[in-house]
Amino acid sequence: MADSSKESADSRRNFLKIGAGVVVGAVVAGAGVAAYESSVIGSNNSSSSSTVASLSGQLSDTQNALNSATAQISTLSSQLGSTQAALGNAQSSLSAANSQNANLSSQLTATQNSLSTANAQNSSLTQQLTSTQNSLSSASGQISTLQNQVTSANGQISTLKNQLTTANSQVSSLTTETTNLMSVSDALTTLGAQEAACLEAAIQTIIPTDSTGPGGQTAGVLFFLDKQLAGEYGKAGNMYMQAPYVLPNQTGPITVDGVTYSAGTMSGNLSTGYGYQYSMNFRTFWRFSVLGLEAYANSAYGGAFETLSAASQAACLTDLANGKPAASSFYDINPADFFLELFFMTWCGFLMDPMYGGNRQLIGWNYTGFNGTNTGDFYGEGLTTKELMVASTPTKLQPASLGQFQAAAGYTAGAGGD
Repeated sequence: MADSSKESADSRRNFLKIGAGVVVGAVVAGAGVAAYESSVIGSNNSSSSSTVASLSGQLSDTQNALNSATAQISTLSSQLGSTQAALGNAQSSLSAANSQNANLSSQLTATQNSLSTANAQNSSLTQQLTSTQNSLSSASGQISTLQNQVTSANGQISTLKNQLTTANSQVSSLTTETTNLMSVSDALTTLGAQEAACLEAAIQTIIPTDSTGPGGQTAGVLFFLDKQLAGEYGKAGNMYMQAPYVLPNQTGPITVDGVTYSAGTMSGNLSTGYGYQYSMNFRTFWRFSVLGLEAYANSAYGGAFETLSAASQAACLTDLANGKPAASSFYDINPADFFLELFFMTWCGFLMDPMYGGNRQLIGWNYTGFNGTNTGDFYGEGLTTKELMVASTPTKLQPASLGQFQAAAGYTAGAGGD
């Protein structure tokens, strides 16, 4: 770009030179005219007036020309000032334009950088779009596969529903059979109605139904006891039943058939370790004991045992455990002996295998966490005995009875064995 300020200075100098030349020329011309007039007048005084007039006219014209030149110089000087002012304005505008040009260049550079960044982002987004499209295609394939699997599963569900309908019919039939069997198994074969009422109340007092779970009555302990009294237990089978007997509150030596045994004071309480010391079998022992319990409940608490409040029933049994009633009122049976046998048989009926008549619905085993014949995989749990033994915390399994085990092994009632 040319230097505009230098060009302006040169223009001004040239203009001033021209104006000065014009002025000097005019002055020189005027001086020449004056010298010429003096020379002509001095050398030829006889010149005619017409010649003087002509020269005067020429001088006047020259002066007019000089005045015109002076006016032109003044005009040119004004134009020069205006031109210089316009030149200054132009230089200011040029400087502002240069500044704007620099700003625009910076903006252009920033815009180009932003465009480069946008191009990079666009490339990245394009790659992401391609990846997303690929993932979408893969997902569509998976959805198609899953839809096929769902269709297959729906078919299986339909089949299972049909099987469930069949199973429900079988369950309904088995329920009817079970109801019939229960009506037979719930029939008492040994205990009388009042004995059953008294003993069931005592069983429910020992293991009540409460917030922790069902008690002895729900578990069918009474029917376990009835079944045992009807069998070898009630007949005192396999027990030594011969004398001598250490009777309740026995004191002094015992003489049998002329032979004296022991000396001192002995007690026939089962908890002392002497064992069962009565000549009667267990069926008779329970019959007399129930009669004794009812007699004591009436005399001490004002009513038959089964009619008492729960608190009075618990207090009455506590009296028996402490030997409070007289043995004579219990047909010479130590009431503590009866309580121990009642307590022991109640828990047996609650915890023994259901095949013996109690522990119905495996209530006792579920309550205590006993698994019965389930060693870890009876219901498909997939556990081994070793895994259960080395586990850091005990595993509570769903219990299985001996009857279930035998049924699973293919043994059924009435079927012959190998």
